[in-house]
Amino acid sequence: MHRGVIAYVVILVLLIVGALIYTGTRFLSPVLHTTTSTIATTSTVSTSNTPNATSTTPTTINYSNSVSPCSNFQLIGQQLNSQYIAKCITNGSTLGLWVAAGNAGTEQVRIVGADGRTYINQSSNYNCTTFFKNFSAPAQIYTITLTTGLGGGTCGNPHIIINTTTTLPAVVYTKIYNGNFGNGQYTGWQVQGKGFGAAPTNITGANKEMCYQGQPWSNYNGTYFATTYVCGTSVAPGNLTSSTFIVEPSTPFLNFRIVSPQDNNIYFELLRNNTAVVIAHFNTYNLSITYNSSSTFQNVTIPLTAYIGQQLKLKVVSTTLQNYAAMGDFALAKRPDQQHGVAVNITVLSN
Repeated sequence: MHRGVIAYVVILVLLIVGALIYTGTRFLSPVLHTTTSTIATTSTVSTSNTPNATSTTPTTINYSNSVSPCSNFQLIGQQLNSQYIAKCITNGSTLGLWVAAGNAGTEQVRIVGADGRTYINQSSNYNCTTFFKNFSAPAQIYTITLTTGLGGGTCGNPHIIINTTTTLPAVVYTKIYNGNFGNGQYTGWQVQGKGFGAAPTNITGANKEMCYQGQPWSNYNGTYFATTYVCGTSVAPGNLTSSTFIVEPSTPFLNFRIVSPQDNNIYFELLRNNTAVVIAHFNTYNLSITYNSSSTFQNVTIPLTAYIGQQLKLKVVSTTLQNYAAMGDFALAKRPDQQHGVAVNITVLSN
């Protein structure tokens, strides 16, 4: 009887173990399969949805509650590693796309129509505004996604522009574009007359060639500056007008450096809608300044606090045939930086 019981127990144990092995295999198999599938899916999403496979997921900033005309559309990305979403509408036309990676280093743009078709899917490291392509856009609403990179670029904020031609619309910068003429050209500035020449002056070259009056040029941060001084006695009238900039609350002062005598025919204008709202005169030849007046740049400031949120241009005017002026290092700043005794007058014509 004991042998029968033992045999029965052994058989029962074998049946239970077999059942566990069978059912365990059925439960374990889907778990391993799911884990493998999840790893593969995560890897794919991480690679395709970020500008850089090693970056974190971009912050999403959604402006898609409003719809703007595609014929004159601009989207600015002010943060790195962020995704901006907006919408525009067209009645059907050929549109031109402009892109700029700016300080983000890289940009990525995707434009999808309400029909579900992807019309643009591109990325680049074009720092400054560059024409990308024309594309045919049927009448509908389009969703535009701009993804900014991780940094390391120049030329302002990343942005995209859509318009109906290949002509670049007016760009509004949050800085004085090419404020120190760093590329050796007047890029971004409108030049009128012969006074400022075809290109800015290289300070190193001018000093090496002794192209100055009195002492070498000094107290300047950049490599190039604008001047009506030609290496000799020739002086001609001319104007320089900056690109449009917007006055932000964080940077309500325009600081720059100049060499200029007191001359009613040498002055600076702030333009709003191409109309002067401020006129400023400076004099770096003031006897209270001990530096060499003819070639030492002095710090000056024009306050912009009355124009926060407004779009302005800076115009440099020289209509004299006798005195010369030099200037550069233009920048919007948090605080004023002006040499005492340099400002002659800053006249506000309109707020």
